[in-house]
Amino acid sequence: MTTGQMILGIFLFAVATAILYVWGLRRSMTQTADLERILLSKSAARVIKYLKQNPTITQKEIARQVKNVKAGQFWSRKHVEVQDASAFSKKLIRYMLEQQLLEPAGNARYKRKS
Repeated sequence: MTTGQMILGIFLFAVATAILYVWGLRRSMTQTADLERILLSKSAARVIKYLKQNPTITQKEIARQVKNVKAGQFWSRKHVEVQDASAFSKKLIRYMLEQQLLEPAGNARYKRKS
């Protein structure tokens, strides 16, 4: 093994280590937003499942449906859970309206978008 090959090997190892470090740092920086997005998606799925059985839903019923929903990423031990269901339901309604999953049905009720 020549000196040039050793230097090249060390350089390639350093580059690979730097890439893995930056990738991990970026994932940890965006983890909170990713967890929130996963929690909103899981909660929206529960509401849609409820709306398949019922024609409309209120904010209180949404809060009841999403109470204690948990979300996490498979590679991380960090998880999030809905603690204040009534506050989270307002955010979920806004998210579902933006994603066009819900539409207002009058009298503070919502229905599944057709």
